[in-house]
Amino acid sequence: MTDRLEPRLRSALGTAATRAPQAPARFSAEVVLRSRRRRTRRHALVAGVCVVAVAVPVAVTVTRDTGGGGIAAVVTATPTAFEDPLRNPDPVGKRLTIDNPSEGRPLSLWYARARNGATVFCRKYTSRTGGGTEFCGEGPVIDGAEATDQGSTESFPPPVTGKVLHYGTAQAGIARVVAVREGGGRVTGTLRTPQGAPQAIWTVTVSADEPVTAFEFLDGLGRTVKRIERQPPVFPETDAKPVGPTVEMPGGLVVGLYETPDRSLIWKLGGRAVAMNTLSPGGPLTDMGGRPMKAELREHEDRWFGITGAGTARVALVLRDGTTVTADTRPEPWQAGDFRMFAGTQRRTDDIYAEGFELVGYDRDGAELWREDHGPTR
Repeated sequence: MTDRLEPRLRSALGTAATRAPQAPARFSAEVVLRSRRRRTRRHALVAGVCVVAVAVPVAVTVTRDTGGGGIAAVVTATPTAFEDPLRNPDPVGKRLTIDNPSEGRPLSLWYARARNGATVFCRKYTSRTGGGTEFCGEGPVIDGAEATDQGSTESFPPPVTGKVLHYGTAQAGIARVVAVREGGGRVTGTLRTPQGAPQAIWTVTVSADEPVTAFEFLDGLGRTVKRIERQPPVFPETDAKPVGPTVEMPGGLVVGLYETPDRSLIWKLGGRAVAMNTLSPGGPLTDMGGRPMKAELREHEDRWFGITGAGTARVALVLRDGTTVTADTRPEPWQAGDFRMFAGTQRRTDDIYAEGFELVGYDRDGAELWREDHGPTR
């Protein structure tokens, strides 16, 4: 991805959806292994890269397996009036709406006909934090290919659920799809043909621990009709070394400063990355539009954590039933910005966004400094 698109790439994925910057009308599909201003992965989706309609302001990373081992990354944004041949294509058949195992929220897949006459593949994505977007791939999918790989939800850090969804298209002669995993295991997927759709949509759910290296498509007699080789994406953060010391936080979390090349805080649990905060050049608590944020929250299972302003001594998480847990803040040791870190645990739910919550900041004397309400997202 070229530098001119950097301000729009992977902007505040773990922050409020309303903080997203505006995206251009079209994006190139160049390979990106290192995109700047990388926020935590929470809404990653491997897919086509042309945004065609956005219902609300939203931040979401969109990536695509280019077939050469690379990933193209794009961030969607607020509604815009740009003219594009793929904007608002007419649906062809009904949508297939399924549960996205990476987010625990709905994901819709369908075919549509663009204004240029091409039949394209579309997705409507909803994240666990409440953001969402709708977009279609650029290339036609009804082109004689027996089957195509249209994307997945792979990301760094891996989805909090530990599951990844792969999906694509399949013609009528395909009776079964199998994902071949890196360790040799095989996972059988599902084929569905929505009413009125020109062909089937396949999905396969696998564990995030073992990448998929190929997809095999079989006919009714069990013969392989097509095999799609796939190079799993490589994220530079995976093997990066921390800059300076790491800090042990409550709940068994360890946080360190990394440069990949962006300066980011990567939170690990048992040596595995579970979340990330990007330290924007405009300030660690400044969104891509230059607006200040009170806190940047992350969550993983029963742990909630993140960064807040230097004046905040304690952060409280207030769940909808009144359950309240608090976490004292700690200074950062890297002189990387005017912020403090916090981490706590709660035993009530593994999805705090589902019911909604409030996040409250207090000073050293216990006076309330700020309060953020996060409504339910499911």
